[in-house]
Amino acid sequence: MKNRYILLIPLFFLLATLGCDKITVGYLFTDNLSYTPDTLEVKAVLDAEEDEEQINGEIPWQTVPLEGVQGTAPIRYEIASVQTTDGNPTAANQFRMVRKGVIELPWNHTVPPGRYVIGIRVSNEGRTIVKDSVFTVIVK
Repeated sequence: MKNRYILLIPLFFLLATLGCDKITVGYLFTDNLSYTPDTLEVKAVLDAEEDEEQINGEIPWQTVPLEGVQGTAPIRYEIASVQTTDGNPTAANQFRMVRKGVIELPWNHTVPPGRYVIGIRVSNEGRTIVKDSVFTVIVK
């Protein structure tokens, strides 16, 4: 009787490992991905008196964190694309993603006035999802 169990144990482990190779690690659900609000107005040039606190503290322009993402940690957030009204790629390079999907623009940016529509890439081990036109930055 013991010999049967000794033979079944290696067979069990062999079958268990064969099935695991085809499973993608983790899950990532982004159907409800959004920013609330989904638009940010930014000044092209700060006023020394009106924006004194932002200038002295070097406080960047920031969005709220990205909402509606569920998945296996760690989850990574990146800017996938920035569509500009004038097609200036150097302006798009000043936008960056920090923390949990927060889009940031430096307080002393040189982005010209216009409308910038941002696409997001969300990924974890085994999955990547790209969503276009998720957030809009208006520089005035």
